[in-house]
Amino acid sequence: MQQDFHDEVVLKPLYIKHNDKALVDKAVKDRAKKFRIYNQYWEKAKKQLWKKRNYLSHSQFMTLVDLSKQVLIVVLWDETAKDFYPIGFDFIASGNIKREVEVTNGDAHYFKTPAGFFGIKSGWRSDGEIYKDNITMPYGKKDRFIFYFGEQKGLRYNSFDENNTKITDPKKYKLITDKLKFAMHAHVSTAPLGSPQSHGCIRMSNELNLYLDNNLVFFKHLYDGKKWIHPYKKPPAKPNNHELAGEYMLILNKVY
Repeated sequence: MQQDFHDEVVLKPLYIKHNDKALVDKAVKDRAKKFRIYNQYWEKAKKQLWKKRNYLSHSQFMTLVDLSKQVLIVVLWDETAKDFYPIGFDFIASGNIKREVEVTNGDAHYFKTPAGFFGIKSGWRSDGEIYKDNITMPYGKKDRFIFYFGEQKGLRYNSFDENNTKITDPKKYKLITDKLKFAMHAHVSTAPLGSPQSHGCIRMSNELNLYLDNNLVFFKHLYDGKKWIHPYKKPPAKPNNHELAGEYMLILNKVY
């Protein structure tokens, strides 16, 4: 399972980009310098995961997002061993409230991605929309799944005054709590993963999106055994690990 993740999520896009083993090996080493799941880190992470143990009725997948590291870790809860195991990680991009300075009247605001424990509410598949720059796909390639976690409270800057006029001095912005329609989805653009970039949702690579989709990491509610039960949403193209289907995500500002 860990090898499958490494092959499909880590190595596959690197070979597409470089098409040279030496360059891929270097990229893997550079990736490890930015982040790796070392033992001390994982022991701290497990303490936070354990607090949510009562939500897990059987062996299943869940995800852990560390906003300070900008990573998503796919986790397996083993009911028999009573332990959590990391399957693999990939870099994501969370909300960047500092980009509020870019917002003009009518634009979406920039939120800080909320921390907390979330169960999936719904979702849909991307239509593959591409912007005029012929690069940006805001929700990834066609049929990538958009995982929706409902309307959540989030922090953002209020960058408009009482007359709905843009405040030109960012030092005069005030932090407020507002409602964010919170989702996690694939994203293709020139903006790199591994640093906050989004309006508040969690962006990921197409490869990580496919892994979550095909391994049913959030699809416990959409399967009856091996039967896909939603009449309107397309099932995963290559569903695996039906018995490990999950539904939860733990987001931490930092793993202490």
